[in-house]
Amino acid sequence: MPKIERARVRNPWREEHRRQMTEIEQAVERMAEAGTPQTRTAYAPVTHEYWAPFNYPNICVELGRTDPYVGAEFNTDGVELDVPPYGAITVVEDEPIVGVTVIGSACVPPGFILLFCEPVEWKYPRSGVKFRIDGLWGEHMRIEPWSKGLDDAYRDAGMSCAIFEVPESTKLTIMAGSQMTMDEQDFKNVRHDAHYCIRIIRVTVKKPVG
Repeated sequence: MPKIERARVRNPWREEHRRQMTEIEQAVERMAEAGTPQTRTAYAPVTHEYWAPFNYPNICVELGRTDPYVGAEFNTDGVELDVPPYGAITVVEDEPIVGVTVIGSACVPPGFILLFCEPVEWKYPRSGVKFRIDGLWGEHMRIEPWSKGLDDAYRDAGMSCAIFEVPESTKLTIMAGSQMTMDEQDFKNVRHDAHYCIRIIRVTVKKPVG
């Protein structure tokens, strides 16, 4: 599996010039003041679909902490990431990324998905291209109730979907988790079960029209 650096969240130019804004970061104010005309953009969306375990040349999976074992693993329901910031999945594309969909299931719902994107142009000086969706219902059952006879027909068993529309980006990093609600098994294991298991990632890229 390739080693890909995670999406940066700070303009690299700002490492040395943190208090200054670039020309492009000031474009909105300057265009508004000058009345600069704009033209709308037309493009064709193309969606690339990726399935767990995500053995693709443009994807890097970091399970997170594995020694000692804290629950991060490849399993029957997908890639169960360690809680942020330890576990992450990073995807790069050749064309500008404009949409991301994450499908999976929480260990202890509700789950959440964090998405960090590295933009094509660094023009968001005060916001950063970062997103979060909370309240994701649906869980993959723990092995203990499964071994006692419960299955996917159980009322809380299910999946969830987080859909993001993003500014044009070259790279994205996904992190995820769920509720740190302790039960007897957690105290026996001396670890929590606050993970999220990712099954499918769909990345929509922008293709020029005409």
